[in-house]
Amino acid sequence: MKYVGIGLWMLAFFIAFFLKSYTIGGQEMVYIWKLPLLIFLFVGVLGQKVHFNFLILGYLFAIKNLVNTSFFDYPVDSIINFSKYLTIPLVIHWVYLNINSVESLKKLRMLPVYLSGFLIISNIPYYLGVFAAPVSKTMLWMEEGSLDGLVGILGAPHYTSALLSVACIIILEFVVKKRGDMFLNLILGPLLLLGLFFLFKTYTRTGWLMFIVGVIVLFARKISFKDAGKILVLSVLFFASLAVLYQTNEGFRMRVMDDRAGQDDKSAYETVGSGRLQIAQVYLENLYESNFVTYLVGMGMQESQNRYEKKDGMPLFAHNGFIQTLVDNGILGFLLYLVFLYSIFKEISRSNSSYNQLTVAIFFMFISCLVTQQANYFLLDFLLSLFIGTTLIESRINSYIEIKHRLSSADLMSDSPRI
Repeated sequence: MKYVGIGLWMLAFFIAFFLKSYTIGGQEMVYIWKLPLLIFLFVGVLGQKVHFNFLILGYLFAIKNLVNTSFFDYPVDSIINFSKYLTIPLVIHWVYLNINSVESLKKLRMLPVYLSGFLIISNIPYYLGVFAAPVSKTMLWMEEGSLDGLVGILGAPHYTSALLSVACIIILEFVVKKRGDMFLNLILGPLLLLGLFFLFKTYTRTGWLMFIVGVIVLFARKISFKDAGKILVLSVLFFASLAVLYQTNEGFRMRVMDDRAGQDDKSAYETVGSGRLQIAQVYLENLYESNFVTYLVGMGMQESQNRYEKKDGMPLFAHNGFIQTLVDNGILGFLLYLVFLYSIFKEISRSNSSYNQLTVAIFFMFISCLVTQQANYFLLDFLLSLFIGTTLIESRINSYIEIKHRLSSADLMSDSPRI
């Protein structure tokens, strides 16, 4: 009966994310449930104590998105960005305040695992062609045609690859650490292999890099000499497999080398693919050409895209979350965002939790996504927030247990007869 309930929830999630491919008035229908969710979380924390400084920084940065030189020209755009950046502090704050029992903590621990399973399974009907994927292609051409990356229910190869990489890391850690029973591990093992296959089929290097970063951070910390030997053997096998794949799979080789054969007749939009440095250069030039006020508070996301379009013919994101933040929110917002991220890392890295290592791994996967693609992937923000919340709650519980144990030991020592 338990798994029937999980299946029904997954069906509800599928329908909710299926709406992403449809728009009303230019806005995705997915906001039909996103906005009520944020409002629900906001009501749950309104007037409550903020226990961590990084939450204050997160709220301040979200509000900062409402302050830019183009706010009165594009107020809706600024409000949407405010709601997007509100996700991380709001989810963490709500989780920390409202998960107050052992039973609810157990459910919280399992939620990312079930979500990860859902993210992998939901791609099956799209891969098999049961549902037509939204129009979105991996920008790669070969001599005899195009190579389309797996788009999936999330509507874009990069979004899909980013979430698949995190889902695979979550399931990998769950299986390796033996957090579940044998029956669940028998299900999750094949699901992990399927997730890795789908991750490869997205043909996006952002997701590939995120997965490698996650594995390194997850297993490179606190390893014994014996573990190092195992990791060395697995690493040799892994890189040998990549070498074979590079030699035998043309699509993989071309994605690694950014080889775009037969693209001479393609438009600028179709061939932009990996020109991240050029895109960033144009964004920084547009900021440099602005006035002093824009340097300080930024020009807003819609205006930054408009200025890019005037120079390059297409309204592109910066494909780098840090560059995007600098241009959209200015020097003040950029510094605030950096301090916010550093404060999160500082808090989770020193926490006393069994999920500390996994949370840090997902955090660095999030950073690698910022560097190579962009921010504001809602599910990535949500999963990261769940693990940060879990880590902080476990750290609070473990610290309480340690303090209680020390006090009990001290009482026993004081009550013992003296000779």
